[in-house]
Amino acid sequence: MNIPEIMSYEERAVDTVITTINLAKEKLGMRLNLFELANTAAYAWANTKVSLKSVGPPFAITAEKFICDTIEKHWKLTDVFMYHLKYMGGSKDEVSQYYYFEAVFSQPTSEYPIPQATVSVFFRIEDKHIELDSQAVPMMCFRIEGHHTDHDVRYVALTADWILAVIKMKIKFYKRLEELNLF
Repeated sequence: MNIPEIMSYEERAVDTVITTINLAKEKLGMRLNLFELANTAAYAWANTKVSLKSVGPPFAITAEKFICDTIEKHWKLTDVFMYHLKYMGGSKDEVSQYYYFEAVFSQPTSEYPIPQATVSVFFRIEDKHIELDSQAVPMMCFRIEGHHTDHDVRYVALTADWILAVIKMKIKFYKRLEELNLF
């Protein structure tokens, strides 16, 4: 009779994660244990942190330069995409002043020099008026078109995979519309 070994939930969770990741890695030709995987993840995301110290008054100008530098130099998205950044305006409330930017990403190819689909990434800069520290930096977050989560640019890097996923989703949607012969 084969009686399964009793394991805690934590041990089972770790075992499941390791097994799943190793199956995926095996298809790529490499296997890692959890410690090695954690080290590779830390290495892969080590340079994603950016400092907002260069963003200061006038925020509309310095933030635009900061976003362009981040997209081109830190996230290196211009290796895969073309983009256009535009200032969308600002707003204010009792506590903060907000500045909005939209970066429109596309991936033109020789087959389709005018891209079939684009993806917008929205940036919001928040300058708090109630900061006690004179050297406080503003908050900046981004949101990908169609997503509901804001990501802090200091800790989360925008990756090409996120943008490609939205482009593929749009193209798939357009193909379904063509199949319905609505237009």
